[in-house]
Amino acid sequence: MGRNLLKSTSAVAAVMLLSKVLGFFRQSIIANVYGSNIATDTYFISSEFMINLSAAFTTALTTALVTVYISIAMRESKQAAGKVASRVLSLFLLGAAVLVILLDVFSAEVGRILAPAYTAQEIQVLAHYLRLFSAAFLFSAFQSIYAAVQNANDIFIPGKLYGVIYNPITIFFMLAFGEKLGLSALVYAYYVANVIQVVLLHVRCRGLYTFTPALNFRDERVRQVWRLALPVLLSNVVIQLNGVVDKAICSYLGAGMASSYTYANTLEQFVTGTFTATINLILLSRFAEIATEGDQEKMNRTLTRAATLMVLILAPVAIITVFSAGDIVSLVYYRGEFTLESVHSTTLALVGFALGFPVIALRELLIRVHFAYQRTRGPMVISMVSVVFNIVMSIVLSLFMGVLGVTLATSLSAVLSVILLNRDVKKLLPQFRLLAQWKSYGKCAVSTALAVGAVLAVAELRISSVLVRTACKLFAGCAVYFVGIVLLHYSAVKAFVAEWRARHKKK
Repeated sequence: MGRNLLKSTSAVAAVMLLSKVLGFFRQSIIANVYGSNIATDTYFISSEFMINLSAAFTTALTTALVTVYISIAMRESKQAAGKVASRVLSLFLLGAAVLVILLDVFSAEVGRILAPAYTAQEIQVLAHYLRLFSAAFLFSAFQSIYAAVQNANDIFIPGKLYGVIYNPITIFFMLAFGEKLGLSALVYAYYVANVIQVVLLHVRCRGLYTFTPALNFRDERVRQVWRLALPVLLSNVVIQLNGVVDKAICSYLGAGMASSYTYANTLEQFVTGTFTATINLILLSRFAEIATEGDQEKMNRTLTRAATLMVLILAPVAIITVFSAGDIVSLVYYRGEFTLESVHSTTLALVGFALGFPVIALRELLIRVHFAYQRTRGPMVISMVSVVFNIVMSIVLSLFMGVLGVTLATSLSAVLSVILLNRDVKKLLPQFRLLAQWKSYGKCAVSTALAVGAVLAVAELRISSVLVRTACKLFAGCAVYFVGIVLLHYSAVKAFVAEWRARHKKK
């Protein structure tokens, strides 16, 4: 299972890495063509609200259906699990259609909530974009169910190809039609990319699952999916509400601040959306299988190893990002309409996000353990508590730190979530200790300190080229950290190499 997990993780990580790299190019071109201003603020506020809200439904149903699907498939058959998936999708489509109508009717009212500092004319533009993006719910209905069925069958890549499809199409539409259509070119690209993604997922599901429209409100297994999905959905909606509040606070900080928040969030998602999301996507299926088997010892061992791995990888990434944030932002965005002032505000936002890299990874990991045991109410309550804490901290810290305070509050709320989630996980797994590998964490801290020293040393060289300076910082920091980890874990590394050689000889 370990080798299969590594293989699956590597493949999905490669696809998601490609997606994030293309996303960098997309956001870089958007920054170059449109800059950071009230127009981009309006676009980002509307598009991210609708897309993230629909993604909340997608995540909730995908997570719930994966665990229920695996349980039904193991105890009955995949055909029985497929029928449940069709009934869930039928209900989702019905609900999505209702949501689209409601959002179209009340788009102006929603716009006033999203951006209370906007003028009446700016609200009209925002409402227009909200209506255009309301179709996101229909796309998410198909994508969530198709992806859930494939994930439950250990097929992870098709569901993660969205960025590989969406980003090139957006770049093409922007370069080809951006001058004529303005920001509307991005809307057309969104529709085209989502249609392609739905068709791709449908084709890949052949042989596994065929959607047959059926509404059955009495099916107990469908009710089970929705019972599990509802707390996850509420949790995700509350989290999205937090993002809405953050952007609303940014709108009070000045024109372009919401865009700086979004640009920094794109860089943050390169880490959390590549490594963290990949590991947790695959581990959810593994956790669900182990939970169904009832093997607590195996679950404890798998969870401990995953938590340690995430900290060992993301702690140095977080610190190196903090000390290289200005160069990273300049390298990715500083051209065209993106000014030095935008570089400064985006850098501050990135620093706040980066500090939470390892904590966010642990939070998502602990949530997946709850989902595997089909316990979703605990994470929902904890998410609500952490979001309230986040909102309060965002308001308070923004008064003194501006956009840095808004993103720093996100990282602090993740810390609170981990503390509360860890307490609940101990109820499920009494033997689990989040800091059981404290020696490894200590060695990680020493290696990270050495890596920071290397990054600061490169900064003292006064290299004029941003590209060369950034590359040298990242290479020096990562290389020193890797050497430090290898030397401090010499015995473990030696044992791993010996085991690998033994397996290689057998082959």
